[in-house]
Amino acid sequence: MIPERIKKVNIHFRRPRKARETVRFAWPFASRQGAPRQRVRAGKARFRSTAGFSRSLTPFIRRFISVLFLITLLTACSCSLPNEDEKWTVMSWNVQNLFDGIDDGTEYSEFDPGSGNWDDRLYQRRLERTGEVISGGTSGSVDLVILQELENPGILDDLADGPLRGSAYHWRLAISGYSIIRCGVLSRYPLRDIDVVDCGYYGIRPLRPALAFTVDTPAGPVRVIALHWKSPRDGRPATEDARCCEAAVSKGLVEPMLLRNPDVEILIIGDLNTPGDGLVRPAALAPWFPEIDPETDEAVLYRTDLQEGAGIHDGVVVFFDPDPDPASGPTGTYWYRDDWERPDRALLSRGLIESPGLVFESCRTAAELVGDGTGRPIRWVTDWEEGYSDHLPLMLEFRKSCSDSDDG
Repeated sequence: MIPERIKKVNIHFRRPRKARETVRFAWPFASRQGAPRQRVRAGKARFRSTAGFSRSLTPFIRRFISVLFLITLLTACSCSLPNEDEKWTVMSWNVQNLFDGIDDGTEYSEFDPGSGNWDDRLYQRRLERTGEVISGGTSGSVDLVILQELENPGILDDLADGPLRGSAYHWRLAISGYSIIRCGVLSRYPLRDIDVVDCGYYGIRPLRPALAFTVDTPAGPVRVIALHWKSPRDGRPATEDARCCEAAVSKGLVEPMLLRNPDVEILIIGDLNTPGDGLVRPAALAPWFPEIDPETDEAVLYRTDLQEGAGIHDGVVVFFDPDPDPASGPTGTYWYRDDWERPDRALLSRGLIESPGLVFESCRTAAELVGDGTGRPIRWVTDWEEGYSDHLPLMLEFRKSCSDSDDG
């Protein structure tokens, strides 16, 4: 399936005002290329001989300096200690219908300013609560934030310029239309090469488009597909065909890249609204096993919870779907009928597991930010003017590989 790029769409894309970058306008929308090379001023090198100083040292001190130099050299050649420029963190979070305080006539009843149930004061309260979660991690704000269920793209600006104004989210991406709620992206690193791809319809209603873009991370570019697949509210069997259409679009976006280069770094992430067990066929997302026959098996995308299983097997692309660390919090993101479910997922290509470049390090749910005493998410309740969301955030952390640190 060849994804169909949307020809006419309003893209809300903001970058730093002082960013020195070229902008290319092309069908079907604007995409951006990398920044021009920095200019280096010509200058004369200055060298100062230390021969006389060296001769004035005693033999013992000269030997001591030689040993110290050797230790420093060996340390420089080893993998350096992690710092904020040697990791890349990602959050995917369904924020449970985040609406602004403007009456557009399309809001859900609970968040309709025209009904008197909702206003700008409550909206500001929700912005504060949402900002607390995004900036409240143990290591500060995450580098890439992918949110689901935003009313409009302007909410990204209200977050980034309001509660998150100190977090350097200069890169913001969302689209308008196609649904009452949509995905939005905040990034501390540059975004470019944006694609918005139509996923079809469920009945008479359009499905939410796939939002594809490249992030220039500290260890190089990563291609990201941000998604919010069809809810199973009408029953999982009745809605699986819609998710299959959405999965086929994602497959069409990434499979050609991976077949050309199996090591390309790709992250498919969002609220996929599926457990990925493959029990409903045809399946949007199913586990991969070596005995699967891709010619007869009815699944669109394949996943594995084993890192070594990721890659291309007999022409089938298999993604690593990491389970959240149970030592860091619940293993699910959504509490439903007294049990955990995990509709929020991240699918990693092999390039994000093996060096060089970014290497996957951890996956967890941020219950300490959104959960109650048992870890269950504290959903927003308008009558109480309190809460966060009915989903826990899914958090991922990647590290630059040693080879990248050495090269830098």
